[in-house]
Amino acid sequence: MADILLTHAYFLKYDFIERRVMKPYPPLGILCLSAYLKRAGLSVDVFDSTFRDPEDFKELVRRTRPRIVGIYANIITRDNVFLMARIARDNGVAFVVCGGPDAPEWSDLYLQNGIDAIGTNEGERTLEELIPRLHDKGLHGLEEMPGLIIRRNGRSFRTPPRPVIADLDSLPWPDRDVLAMEDYFKAWKSKHGESSVSLITARGCPFHCAWCSSEVFGHSHRQRSPQNVVDEMLMIKQKYNPDILWISDDVLTINRKWSMGFFDEVKRRGAQHPYECLSRVDLVDRPILQGLKESGCFRIWYGAESGSQKVLDSMEKGTTVEQVREASRITQELGIQSGFFILLGYPEETTADIRKTIDLLKTTRPDVFGTSVAFPMKGTEFYKRVSDRIVPNENWSSRNQNKLLFKARYPRLYYWFAVRWLVKEVNVDKMWRQKNRPYRRIAIEAVKIAVARAGVFAMDMVSLFRSQPRRPGPDRVSSPGHENV
Repeated sequence: MADILLTHAYFLKYDFIERRVMKPYPPLGILCLSAYLKRAGLSVDVFDSTFRDPEDFKELVRRTRPRIVGIYANIITRDNVFLMARIARDNGVAFVVCGGPDAPEWSDLYLQNGIDAIGTNEGERTLEELIPRLHDKGLHGLEEMPGLIIRRNGRSFRTPPRPVIADLDSLPWPDRDVLAMEDYFKAWKSKHGESSVSLITARGCPFHCAWCSSEVFGHSHRQRSPQNVVDEMLMIKQKYNPDILWISDDVLTINRKWSMGFFDEVKRRGAQHPYECLSRVDLVDRPILQGLKESGCFRIWYGAESGSQKVLDSMEKGTTVEQVREASRITQELGIQSGFFILLGYPEETTADIRKTIDLLKTTRPDVFGTSVAFPMKGTEFYKRVSDRIVPNENWSSRNQNKLLFKARYPRLYYWFAVRWLVKEVNVDKMWRQKNRPYRRIAIEAVKIAVARAGVFAMDMVSLFRSQPRRPGPDRVSSPGHENV
């Protein structure tokens, strides 16, 4: 019987968007917990739900009878977390603990759906203390233990947070041995003909973008030493020999001194290996990009978000459209692929702003880009702004990602058309620049663009009509206390 069974509640089979993209990565969060707890002398089982089914989880719980189940939760897995908590409860699990960015902000909801405690911020030391304490004392005295949200007197009660883990080199690498890594490689190769392994070098982000949650790692920024990171890269290369690596930090190049040290360490030890990463357009210049290139980086993803400075300022992004253009230009000039994340649906965004975003994409010509629709996560500045317009009883999930879930300037259908207008117009522009132009495909896509733009225009008119005040006509009679109908 394991001291704890860790899982993450993400099932690829229910995520039609990811099945189309097919770039799944292992759950590094629970793998880090597993490695840490094992080193502390605790017994740990891991249920990697990615390629499995809830019935598989039920069978494992019945077979292994864990005392405690720990579940990582985020926005799209909330419903699955509740389902797995019920399965655990129905099969004799005594205690269910949950972590991740979603649960602390929705603590009452989680505690009402089978969760006994929620971990706030980093979970290694919390679980290291919690597991033996539950074995020895049960639920008694949990309100005195830092880093938890529990139920007290019928309401959620948050204990003081734990100090962040400053020395990340003191932590073991993720426990990838508990996974069937070949499942991930097979999924990748089926769609892309290559394999990939992810790693993370840091925790926390010092920036304050209005839509981004900092619930788990906060706004401090801590990085492993370049030596420690390169050690892991070399281990991954030797053990798994993936075609590429994915450094999944929110922003890799926050610390310029660290970045230069990392580049030097990679080159000194011959650890160059193709990798992609994320950065910010205001944190790269030619020397940084040159260092990325020489250390093996083949693609950088930037949070470009919008071609409208008004929208970027509203997001509190702290960047400019001109910085997006310049970063992308130098990136591609040095032979690195430029990737953009584009976010539509921000409250202040208009059709004219979307037109600016399309123009940005057509002039900067990123090698790849992805679009999403703005989602207000509780606890963020964005959520506060639209809290009175949230659509009740709805949630993002792997079944309805990119669904507008607050009452915005335009109807939901507007953004369905807007995304298609943007993607298809940019793709057609790319086709026109090909040496051998696919004229038939261009014609077909041009028709789809026209339909999408007509849809955007129609929804724009609907929005304009709805925003107009209604006045009594000559045949309408107003009476005190009643609306005209």
